[in-house]
Amino acid sequence: MTASAAASTTARSRPVSRPVSVPLPDGPGVSALEGAAAALCALVAMAAVAWLALWLLGAGSAGSLGAMAMALAAMAVGGSVSAGSVNSGGGTGGSGSMSSMLSGLFGGGGGGMSPSMSGAADIAPLGVTLVGSVVLWLVFSRRLRQRPFTARELGARAAGAGAAALVAFVLVATLAHGTFSLPASAMSRGLGGGAQGAGASGVGGGALGGMFGGSSGGTAQDTTMSYDVHVGATAFGALVWVAVVLALGCLVSRRVRVPLGGVVDRVRPGWAPGLSAVVRTLLVLVAVPMALMTFVGVVAGGRAGTVAGGVLLLAPNALAVLLTLGVGAPWTAATHPVQSQGGNPLASIMGALGGGQQTATAQQQDRTEHLRSLSAGGWPLWLGALTVTAVILLTCAFVAARNTVPAHSRPLHRYDGPLARQLGTAERFGVVTAVVLGSAAWLAGASGHFGVSMFGSEMGGTRAELSGGVLWTVVFGLLAGGVAGFLGSLLRTADLYGGMTSPRRILARKSPSAASSHAPAPGTDPGTLEAPLGNR
Repeated sequence: MTASAAASTTARSRPVSRPVSVPLPDGPGVSALEGAAAALCALVAMAAVAWLALWLLGAGSAGSLGAMAMALAAMAVGGSVSAGSVNSGGGTGGSGSMSSMLSGLFGGGGGGMSPSMSGAADIAPLGVTLVGSVVLWLVFSRRLRQRPFTARELGARAAGAGAAALVAFVLVATLAHGTFSLPASAMSRGLGGGAQGAGASGVGGGALGGMFGGSSGGTAQDTTMSYDVHVGATAFGALVWVAVVLALGCLVSRRVRVPLGGVVDRVRPGWAPGLSAVVRTLLVLVAVPMALMTFVGVVAGGRAGTVAGGVLLLAPNALAVLLTLGVGAPWTAATHPVQSQGGNPLASIMGALGGGQQTATAQQQDRTEHLRSLSAGGWPLWLGALTVTAVILLTCAFVAARNTVPAHSRPLHRYDGPLARQLGTAERFGVVTAVVLGSAAWLAGASGHFGVSMFGSEMGGTRAELSGGVLWTVVFGLLAGGVAGFLGSLLRTADLYGGMTSPRRILARKSPSAASSHAPAPGTDPGTLEAPLGNR
């Protein structure tokens, strides 16, 4: 009786083991919906950032902030914008001026052969792209950080994100159309007329300015232009954007364990540390000034708000130009006048009126500015860019060497000499740097066009472009990244050697307790001691 009571007491005191509930895999429908939600959240974030930037810039006086924000969101994934003039029904100048007579004769009040303005812009506001990319990955990977996912679930989530992004951005590009007011002063600048040309003709832009709303008394009306977004380029860019963001996130994420499988799992440990170091460093360098300037702009307003709006849109573009210029990329900013076509029947009439092709040609010339020849405060711009780029690349290379397991830092070729690890880090980091900087140079490029047409031919206008040599950036980035990777790996080796030979660690190793705790057990591979040194 006593034995049975003791047994029952022991059974009651023994903790009851409960089965651990393992979450079941989600179905393809649930995974696809979660991926679609990530894409929609990213689009909402991009539209909100674009609206805030336009509000800080004071663009509400020119047109609808909502339509322009959707246009910027479409441009952030690769869409391009085109614009054309909208003729008003009112008069276009003084009743007795020759420009008003021509405007009425050719339909300036809304007729069929009226002069028309056209424009196009191909630029990616990478600030909007960056915010959307971060939101997309954070929402997409929220569940991935909680439990392991299968390849089927991951594929369903990615497919849902891509499909939702395609449909959503096509809808955004379709709705992103409207009108904005173009100041009359921009008319004369776009046609090459400056203050001298305006003063000679009496109106901004001469006779053409009168046709678009200028008056003979020297005052001019704003010109209204309509704009829309190319749907095809936006749809294709949205798919590419989602694929690149998800692939990059899976490669550089430290907390997410995804079943990449095959060759990717074998290659990832050697390449991911360098890619992660570069991407995370660039994110910090862009996100901090964007957040600070946005806060200052919202609080202060005025000119600070205008600067904050520009930083919010184009801070990553500026950083891309600075870093690629630092490795030697030949960046150029150029403007080219659009010459009137010889078959235009109004060319001689415009010249006779004093505000036409002759004045525009005299005022407008090809201009090309090489950014490396610029100076700031007496110092060449390329020297500052070189210093900043060298510090960033060397820091990233050191971090990459610290986070790379020694077994995965071997050279890509057959070499097992004394500097094998350094050469392996240099090769991988050089390739990563070349790919990242080459992509940045390609994305930061911009081009635009503004012109005036009559009878189906252009009377004048301007083309502008900002371009960097992508091929040269890749070559110079490969060399600069290789040197930085080699030096960063040497610094990592020196740091390990200095840490192991410091007096504190020597005394710790000589103490009996430390010797017993750090001594390898019999039969243990000494390579496992790399973990305490920070190589894992």
